[in-house]
Amino acid sequence: MKPSEPSRTALMIARQRAAHQVLDHGSIFNDPFAMKILGEDEKDVLQVANKHPVASIGRLFTAARSRIAEEALSRAVEGGVRQIVILGAGLDTFALRNPHGGLEVYEVDHPATQAWKLERVAEAQIALPPWLVFVPVDFERDDVGEKLVAAGFQQNSPAFFTWLGVVPYLTQHAIGRTLDYMSSIPNSEVVFDYMEPPEAFSEELRQIEKARAEQLEKMGERSDTRFEPAGIAAILRSHEFCSIEDIDFQEIAARFGRAVHGLAPGHLGAHVVHAKH
Repeated sequence: MKPSEPSRTALMIARQRAAHQVLDHGSIFNDPFAMKILGEDEKDVLQVANKHPVASIGRLFTAARSRIAEEALSRAVEGGVRQIVILGAGLDTFALRNPHGGLEVYEVDHPATQAWKLERVAEAQIALPPWLVFVPVDFERDDVGEKLVAAGFQQNSPAFFTWLGVVPYLTQHAIGRTLDYMSSIPNSEVVFDYMEPPEAFSEELRQIEKARAEQLEKMGERSDTRFEPAGIAAILRSHEFCSIEDIDFQEIAARFGRAVHGLAPGHLGAHVVHAKH
């Protein structure tokens, strides 16, 4: 992404979350702030959502990965975790919906994307809660740990990390550094998603993904870091994550697909992973 501009992918994901509320009535993932924080008309959101016949597949995946992450977080909070770090937060609204008393929420994202979010929050007249802390970070250049500690994060206490919609846009070096930091936190957990190589996508989705990657490349947001499931498991084990649940798209579609209005046929080479250190 360009240093002075907010992430285009963050906008795309926010539109998918909003469309899920409108088209699917939030049946997988209920987010009463999704439309409000986006600040777009319902008809515009629906126009984007219906642009491609297979857009419903992306909407399903976006809603499902958020639900999987927040269900895992709820279990972690029951186990005593009092810190969540949202890496690549975009227009995420968890902090506004936070049902867990005493939970500190650290939103980590590129400075330009955070500035855009604060503009959206102000325009929507949304009050920011006291437990939310913004941590501006460039994942490729900055030390995430240093930035978090400076913001008040307790790195000797357990933490839960969400890392959604970020891994495909990072270099392997940046991914490794971030996992290094997560694994240095006692009893840490993370939920993230990743993409397989193009061969794992059905044909129509493969062509759309290729065109999207080329468009993002022109905007300065590369999207070419792909993994095989065995490779992700090996990387996580090398960072001493011992409990690894890898949820593929077939499982997501079987569990949540009926909740998406007009879900198109097709296979997305995308996975959601929940790992514990």
